[in-house]
Amino acid sequence: MADPGPLSVTLRRSGGLLPGHVFEASLDAGALDADEAVELQRLVAAANVPALAARSPIRGLGADMYQYELRVDDGGRCERVVVSGAAVPEELKPLIERLERETRRQAHG
Repeated sequence: MADPGPLSVTLRRSGGLLPGHVFEASLDAGALDADEAVELQRLVAAANVPALAARSPIRGLGADMYQYELRVDDGGRCERVVVSGAAVPEELKPLIERLERETRRQAHG
């Protein structure tokens, strides 16, 4: 059986006050150093992405809010979560924050 591949996570953030502004960042555990790969795996596990995907889309109140689309590919299994910026579950915030840092790093690269 073929190796299903390492964990990869992609975040797409859209909306907000500048609706044409879309940010996207990806992290691939196979391209990270060992400590960063372990941290990414920990953040994904703590977010309980399969449970969030089952509830997706997760909506909140408020206009001009960001919308986050998170895609997690892990061992051939893909989960997708769409969540309003006003309704981001606490367990998902650290993962989104890590990917937003990556977005800034890639933009200033």
